[in-house]
Amino acid sequence: MTRVNKADPELDRLIAEITADAHDEDEQLMGFEAAFDEEAHFPCPGTVIGEEVQVLSVSIANDRCELTATCTRANHRYEIALLDININADAATSRLVAAYRRWVTD
Repeated sequence: MTRVNKADPELDRLIAEITADAHDEDEQLMGFEAAFDEEAHFPCPGTVIGEEVQVLSVSIANDRCELTATCTRANHRYEIALLDININADAATSRLVAAYRRWVTD
């Protein structure tokens, strides 16, 4: 089975803007981290395996080659891969998450 990504010119433009000055994938990932720092609005609600959490921030953590989200639930703090969270955020934050998902899967 072949995975097909539907065309989304708006997401493609956002990804191009975020990664414009990057020379490799590590710099592209740092571009996404910077975009979340500048454009995203936290905290916001989310779910992880059906459990409600509050998403506090998104960053590159512990030398991982992916974005992670810092979340809280029941007074505990967790670092979770951004791709493993369903975030219920405002439009700007949701577009960044969608762009990141598209970038990772392309």
